[in-house]
Amino acid sequence: MQGKILDYNRDMKSGFLRDESENKYHFFVGDCTNPEKLTIGADVDFEHDGEKATKITVIDSAKEISENDAQHTKKLSVKKSKKLMSVLLNLILVVTIVGLIVIVIMSEMQKQKSEEVQKRYEAQISSIKKYILEGDCANAALEYDQASNTRSEIYKHGAYYSIETHAQHGHAIEIAECFANENDFKNAVKMLDIKNANNADYFNRASIIYKKAGDYESAQEAHFKAQQIIP
Repeated sequence: MQGKILDYNRDMKSGFLRDESENKYHFFVGDCTNPEKLTIGADVDFEHDGEKATKITVIDSAKEISENDAQHTKKLSVKKSKKLMSVLLNLILVVTIVGLIVIVIMSEMQKQKSEEVQKRYEAQISSIKKYILEGDCANAALEYDQASNTRSEIYKHGAYYSIETHAQHGHAIEIAECFANENDFKNAVKMLDIKNANNADYFNRASIIYKKAGDYESAQEAHFKAQQIIP
């Protein structure tokens, strides 16, 4: 049973306590297991024999409060930990979503940039053809240089563009022939690149230009390379 000390006389070593049902019991100090803690108003556990209280134990209120505080602190700590974990998970989710959005945006920008560069390249190839038809060798050569730079830009963006073979060497040979027709062999030879070419028609046409320019050694080399491709 639980109760509370109503009265305690140290000299008489006795007193009275009351249980939770307001029943009163007389007790002696000898019936208390921790008499040093006996004080008026103290909470106790006890048994009784009629109106006499026995086996009295003063409840350590301070300890009980301390334990309650510890439990409360523990609950608060767990609650804070859960709240912090929730905040961290939400933060990770937000960062992940933002990261994905950035990746999508960057990918779209890269795609648009690649498309713009490819369209520019196509326009430059069209201009080369137009200048060649008009016999404007100088502007054709200038546009060809611009197109070469654009090809490098296309590759830099990681896009493989299926450039026509003649767009890299064919137009060059056509421009070289344009200069050769004007007897401008200096610029005609500048347009030739037999070291990196791999087309028999290119080599044969380059050989003719080299002969007209008086470079018989290069003409022979170009002719030989053509024969290796088409015996």
